Amino acid sequence: MKDEMVVVPAVMRTLNIIEALFLSSEPKSLNELSKELEIPTASLFRIMKNLVSRDYVTVLEGSPLRYTIGHRPFWLVTGYRNRRDRKDIVKPVMQELTARTNQTAQYAVFQNGQFMYTEQVLSAAELNVLAQLYMPLEVNTSAGAKVILANQSEEIREQYLSGITLHRRTGRTIDDMDALRKELILTKKRGYGMDNEEFTSGIGCMAVPVFDGEGQCGAALGVTGYIEEYRNPENFEYIKRCLFEAAREIREKLN
Repeated sequence: MKDEMVVVPAVMRTLNIIEALFLSSEPKSLNELSKELEIPTASLFRIMKNLVSRDYVTVLEGSPLRYTIGHRPFWLVTGYRNRRDRKDIVKPVMQELTARTNQTAQYAVFQNGQFMYTEQVLSAAELNVLAQLYMPLEVNTSAGAKVILANQSEEIREQYLSGITLHRRTGRTIDDMDALRKELILTKKRGYGMDNEEFTSGIGCMAVPVFDGEGQCGAALGVTGYIEEYRNPENFEYIKRCLFEAAREIREKLN
């Protein structure tokens, strides 16, 4: 048996108001909206007060007061388009990177005060390190997190470090804050970050920054595979070159 939709009048009225103002070519008064949407003026006024407070609706001074669509719906639409466009651009580049390096490719971002992977492409190799998407990453065990944090201002860097505890996962994990600071300085200087068996023994990762049009780093592109692949100097340089080329392509396409 299919669940029947439960109609909530207040919700339907709110959506009708937003849609009416979004589609209208000119601002509308309370009386005009009341007649058009068949909503009692008193109820409409209460809903409008809430919509104005959340910036879904803008009130224009005058007699009578008139209402138009606010900025927030456009902000939400822009955010949705940016996420969709970013995925459409980033994923194909990651697929090409995986094909060239035969390693798992991962895209890390820094948002809401946390590092996390938002995209991942598995390789055809026997080994694939499967990371959990949208789960917080520890900066001392993640090449992507290191490279993003290394490219932040000193104020942001110290603010983040002051609020975390370093956990030791392997014998190579950096669990000393001063040592981590030195690693971040080195990461920025050389232009790439490394996970040298710091998260899992036998596994390595390299990541490079992805800069936006203003030169800010809010993301990192990385690959993960057997640690031996990073200890071979020729292969190391090849992986690094592939990463920088892919990151540059993403930057150019996003901006």
